[in-house]
Amino acid sequence: MSSISLSEQMGAMAFVDELRHQQKQVQEHLDLPRRRAEIAAHIRAYYLSNQIAFDDDLIEQGVRQVFAHRLMFEAPPLNGFDEWLVKKLGQRGGTQSSGRLILFTAVALAVGGWWLIPGPDTPVYSRAKIAEVSAAAMEEREERQRLYTIAEKHRRELATLQRRNVQQPTPNVSGLLKRAQDLLPANDIRADVGSTAPVSAANLPDIEAQANAFKQERYVISRALYEAETSMLFARRILDVRARVKEMLQDPQRAAVVAQLSDLNGRLAELDEQLEHVRSHASSDAAQSTYWELEKDLYPSELLALQISRANRLISRKNSRAVPQEILEELEMNMEAIQADLAKGDANAAEKKISHVNKRLKASGYWSK
Repeated sequence: MSSISLSEQMGAMAFVDELRHQQKQVQEHLDLPRRRAEIAAHIRAYYLSNQIAFDDDLIEQGVRQVFAHRLMFEAPPLNGFDEWLVKKLGQRGGTQSSGRLILFTAVALAVGGWWLIPGPDTPVYSRAKIAEVSAAAMEEREERQRLYTIAEKHRRELATLQRRNVQQPTPNVSGLLKRAQDLLPANDIRADVGSTAPVSAANLPDIEAQANAFKQERYVISRALYEAETSMLFARRILDVRARVKEMLQDPQRAAVVAQLSDLNGRLAELDEQLEHVRSHASSDAAQSTYWELEKDLYPSELLALQISRANRLISRKNSRAVPQEILEELEMNMEAIQADLAKGDANAAEKKISHVNKRLKASGYWSK
């Protein structure tokens, strides 16, 4: 499969998120009572954040009036010429002069004389449209503030992980943290669209365009923050596993079992290799599983009791998979030898055989968590 650039992936996901957002908006508008309550709550929050006195009854009344007219056609007001022309055209009869004037006007329009008709200086928008743009601008301000808070939290966590990585840096963790740093927004992502003045017919087009542009950009920022969080999650897991392994190997209570584990170096190398290739949840889970298996085999307990526990887990693992007959016969012979060592109290001999059987199961592909 050819490699896909991050920009292409984010662009496609932004488009998908836009479609999902549109579908969500349609569903929200179908639920009229809930939509009214949400808009009223947004208005109250806006007034509170700007320390503006308000009356709940007035807010409820205003929201209801807006929704009462949202599906009604509101004809724009006519200027003087339009009103005169409509009146003349609506008359059933008329003088000869008025008929000639109307005919002249029609001819002028037909040949491109639109300059004869003065247009309004300011577009006319319905109250529902103004309320819609106001709500969209408020939503963008709130969403940008939320994303800003998340980004700042990620920055603090990134700084902590970078300090931890300095103590014992590894290429994979360094790469993951570098990727997270590159994904975090470099500038302040908060927005003040529609906050300096109420939405009106004069500024509605500009505010609507700004809100739409911010919304498109918001999807890209949100995706980047998610990717940064995921990279830091993997880096944190790697650092945590390495710290726990170091602590486990230095634990005086585990000294005897650490010294007894015959394949310790090989298993540590396997774990280190997995940690250096953590790029996804699957690879991260695989490394975590390897660590937990090692942690159980190094549990601080009496040596013979520990090997008995390992032998029991090995039997359960072997029985949980459909092992071919040729491998099963070999495993059965090894298990008999392990049981004999345990019966004699020879924990060291049992440990070596158990480690050998575990390797055999892994190599044969019959290893289950």
